Amino acid sequence: MWRRLAEQLNHEYWPWWVFYLPVLPFYLYQTLRQRRAAFFTNVNPGIDMGGFFGERKQDIYAQLPKGSYPTTCLIAAGTPPGDVLDAWRASGIAFPLIVKPDVGERGEGVTVVHDEENLLRALVGKGKDLLLQAMAPGPAEFALMFIVDPATRRVRLLSICGKRFLEVVGDGSSTVRDLLARTRRGARQLSRLAEVDSKALLRVPVKGERVIAEPIGNHCRGTIFQDASHLATPELNAALDALLTDARGIFYGRVDVRAEDENALSAGRFTVVELNGVSSEPGSVYDPSWSIWRCWRELLRHVRLIGPLSEQLQQAGHEPVSILAVLQRCVVHFR
Repeated sequence: MWRRLAEQLNHEYWPWWVFYLPVLPFYLYQTLRQRRAAFFTNVNPGIDMGGFFGERKQDIYAQLPKGSYPTTCLIAAGTPPGDVLDAWRASGIAFPLIVKPDVGERGEGVTVVHDEENLLRALVGKGKDLLLQAMAPGPAEFALMFIVDPATRRVRLLSICGKRFLEVVGDGSSTVRDLLARTRRGARQLSRLAEVDSKALLRVPVKGERVIAEPIGNHCRGTIFQDASHLATPELNAALDALLTDARGIFYGRVDVRAEDENALSAGRFTVVELNGVSSEPGSVYDPSWSIWRCWRELLRHVRLIGPLSEQLQQAGHEPVSILAVLQRCVVHFR
């Protein structure tokens, strides 16, 4: 009973507006100080609106070194099925592969595809540009928050979040569905997973077998986010610095990466999955073992850097967009 009560009270799935209440005074202070309501939109001049939302992933990948991220292929909206298959074959991407929107947030629309039939189902008739992407090597996934000094180009690693994918452990008699239903985290994902692959939920794992129910490392898909700051090393910081050396218009954000294990990450060996801009969150604030006070302190530690960074970049000639432009983007994006 106490465990269930603790799960209900935990901050991990609070409404976003409650979670971000402490940020509001900081935002208002910077708005009044700079007299720019959208001051945050210039912190990444190389990304549309700084990566607030609505940016194209393909444009961000283009700024990263070749080989630092998996092979990626753009499929324009309305591409005929035959051309989709031609583009996939020409890309050299093998199954299984990832399909995701070129413009999207929080893992929305991201799908793992295992064959041609499901590839066409995932791509054709969606009405938006989509990306085919090879699976990044390595079973471990992490999120690295960073900031770059505009004057020195020095990269500072702000935080590391480790991810534990949604999984169940078989007891030899229960289905994957039953095992998921026994936990609050798993139960929240049942209806969505049933739409993706209902047959997989009916499987009965042998006793002790670990089954990953959701291979996409997103918090809203049941992944557990944990503080992994102990993995920070000079080697990891140097690898992040090398990654961002030529990305001249990127100064603040989060790199989601895959690695073989924690040791590989600490040694600076990883593959980029995505790079996100100013709206990035330090994933460790969703660590279920943290108190809400610790989460808020960590969140404020990150976002307090955005205002001074915006001022530095304004002095270098990078102006934020107007609040009107942000509102117009909202209308287009959410209609």
